[in-house]
Amino acid sequence: MLSLLCFFGIFACKGPDQQRYTLEGSVILLDSINVPETDRELEKIIMEYRESLEADMSKVLVYSEHVMERGSPEGKLNNFVADLVFDIGKEIYQPDDGKSIDFCLLNYGGLRVPLPKGEITNERVFELLPFENEMVVITLTGERTGELFQYLAASERGMPVSGIKLKIKDKKPHEVLINGQEFDINKSYKVLTSDYLAGGGDHMNFFLQPVNYELLGKRIRDAIILHMQRVHAEGKKISSELDGRISVVN
Repeated sequence: MLSLLCFFGIFACKGPDQQRYTLEGSVILLDSINVPETDRELEKIIMEYRESLEADMSKVLVYSEHVMERGSPEGKLNNFVADLVFDIGKEIYQPDDGKSIDFCLLNYGGLRVPLPKGEITNERVFELLPFENEMVVITLTGERTGELFQYLAASERGMPVSGIKLKIKDKKPHEVLINGQEFDINKSYKVLTSDYLAGGGDHMNFFLQPVNYELLGKRIRDAIILHMQRVHAEGKKISSELDGRISVVN
């Protein structure tokens, strides 16, 4: 404290026009004796919200037939999430030009935990996707779409995709099919993705010069929850398979 006062004393005497300042303060010790009393009414309100949240998070949404994990060049979890997001995106998308979404691309790192066999709770879905990412439809030129496939081919991690089939050779696109049709660099394509990737996340810079950018008004996590609720209401279980949508060839 003495050195601090000396510092301010020296600082205050640097010139005739320098103003003097006085600092005052006090020390409040918090220990088991003088800790503030708990507001019981506030604690009761918080407890009610906590119990309600915990009950909601533990609610079973659906049951899974098997474990789903992400993988490269593709994984069951990759395919499961990309397929359902693609389906719901096409369902809610209302294009002005009448042209539907061509394919879906999400990011490997966005899938944080695997889905277990058996019950899937709300909490598990929030652990899987803890982000508030929105679904976005990006229209790209054929050239930018080609850059997208070059990115996928060079990536060391399998990105979740739906609506395409990509064969990779020497880390370059060898064969590209979009909804069963060969990729045409002279056409534009609509890609369903997240607002994070649409902003260039994960170095996906090909999204940064879109022909069009359209928010769908639904979070990716909400789409997953909706899909699970629908499957459960039908008395079914969720499942996923590897189908060679991304493969490496010699």
